[in-house]
Amino acid sequence: MDTYNLCFEQGLSSYALDFLESSSLTPYNAIDTSRRIMALMGSPYYSSQVVNSTMELGVTEKVPLAAEFNNETRQLREIQCKRHSTRQFNAFISIRELSSCLLSSYFITERFETHSHHLARRSIASGGALYPIDLYYISLHTKGLNQGVYAYNPHKEHLEVIRKFGSRPTLSSEVEKALPDDMRGNWDMKTVSGIIVFGAALNRVACKYGDRGLRFALMDVGAICQNLHLAAATTGISCCAIGGYLDHQTNRLMGFTEPDETTLLTMFVGKNVKRRKRTQ
Repeated sequence: MDTYNLCFEQGLSSYALDFLESSSLTPYNAIDTSRRIMALMGSPYYSSQVVNSTMELGVTEKVPLAAEFNNETRQLREIQCKRHSTRQFNAFISIRELSSCLLSSYFITERFETHSHHLARRSIASGGALYPIDLYYISLHTKGLNQGVYAYNPHKEHLEVIRKFGSRPTLSSEVEKALPDDMRGNWDMKTVSGIIVFGAALNRVACKYGDRGLRFALMDVGAICQNLHLAAATTGISCCAIGGYLDHQTNRLMGFTEPDETTLLTMFVGKNVKRRKRTQ
């Protein structure tokens, strides 16, 4: 093995690349996928069967759990109880609220000397501390932020402009190509402040772990997604993770060109402000 070229060669095998392609949503399989989802969701009986299925262990010894929570664990549980997915927005978030959400969910926790093996650690556990997931933001109606595509840089704690959209129709057209109506369901894009995109640079982890690095990248997505949900719950932002997007169109929107660069998840963000009832 030529270790000198490990960082420059494709770390994923043809099988892993085939998996990424076969699991992608395209205009050709999106309708069948939507029908499959709706068939399951349309039947409460089958949905409950899937959700409630557990391991059958038979008659075994049971060990009761009784935790003694301190103030910090109670606060953590309270925040997690606030976490939920919201599909209806009625207000736009501001750049300040977006900043609070990003900077409290995926950030640098520890820096090292430049000669160290790892230059920095982030707020999630990542296989080999390689952090193959980068966050991007598509600004649709974010107050104080121009419409466009941005990359979130946790090292510098700022957004970097990838693409600017000169007009709203141009942006709407690009987003609709990636998230067409028949896949969005009942989402009203006019109320969505923006879309957080989980972009994977898979060779960042595959150069060390090969195909197994794909599992680690998916773990990173789950950890960041949960952190974003918890941060949203404490900042008054509403959000919902969305897996219904056309992969190739979304990747083009992000500017991904390499076969190991791909979108693994998106998240719609906005606000759901409870209106006070007017009294006569």
